[in-house]
Amino acid sequence: MRASESAAYQGRGWKPRKESLAAELAADRGVWSPWRVDSEHRPLKAVLLHRPGAELRSARAPNAVQHLARIEPAALGREVAALAAAYRRLGVEVHWIPRAFAGGPWPPKFNLVFAADLFFATREGAMVSRMASEVRAGEEKHAARALAELAIPINRTISGKGLFEGADALWLDPKTVLCGVGNRTNAEGFAQLRSALKGQGVETIPARLPRGVQHLMGLVRLVDARLALVRAELAPKALLRLLGRRRIAAVPVPEIGETTEGQGMNVVVVAPRRIVMPKDCPVLKRAYAAAGIAVAAEVAIPQLRRGAGGIGCATGVLARRA
Repeated sequence: MRASESAAYQGRGWKPRKESLAAELAADRGVWSPWRVDSEHRPLKAVLLHRPGAELRSARAPNAVQHLARIEPAALGREVAALAAAYRRLGVEVHWIPRAFAGGPWPPKFNLVFAADLFFATREGAMVSRMASEVRAGEEKHAARALAELAIPINRTISGKGLFEGADALWLDPKTVLCGVGNRTNAEGFAQLRSALKGQGVETIPARLPRGVQHLMGLVRLVDARLALVRAELAPKALLRLLGRRRIAAVPVPEIGETTEGQGMNVVVVAPRRIVMPKDCPVLKRAYAAAGIAVAAEVAIPQLRRGAGGIGCATGVLARRA
């Protein structure tokens, strides 16, 4: 057989790749991880967390690294370990952002613990963010490495002048993503996200965010297909109208200390109407219970709060069950 007739040159024995990426993922034949996300409320299957290290000791001026107060590295490590243990007790797989990187020594990155910002999981893999601030520039590559090591396809890495942070996007339903625009995600980042998701048959809707809110995550959290926690006093009227048109009922979250300082709405949904939330938010816990939302676990997070984040920020969602 001549070389030009061999499989190496698309000849005899050549097997063309016929299935789409979605079909390969669904078939679960080992080409890729079968993990996917197209919901905010289906049972949580796997998460990505980060073990903070001694690099936090060099963060002398909290405001310079986007923190509210000095973080105690060891205490933050214990918080993340407690969060990981809570997930494991609930049957959720826990994976970690790698601490080593071939490009050089571990960099002085101070916000990697907020893994939710670094990527957005999709029906066919994940979108890798491009962080909005200089302080966090470069964190994305650590999330990308973690995704690659878990065999999760990277659908797109936001590039050019685009800015996008994963906590700005949420699944309204399996064919619709809502994306906050204005504070951490710009118009170009939104356009790149929309273009990539369009190829998956998903519509992406922009939502203008008010000043003083970091991400869309800080305004609305879907806890079931037709129920959401909403900071109604801050949410733009257009966002409230959108939820109404989608027949998503809003549980108003009041602007009290447990919300604004305690990160009490910064929760993770582990199953429909079941959440993991901060340990010391009794008023919000009662409000959630009154709305039919059960607390599956509570975790103390004083150090995460010092970093201006909470449980939702620290949890990169890798997979939910179908």
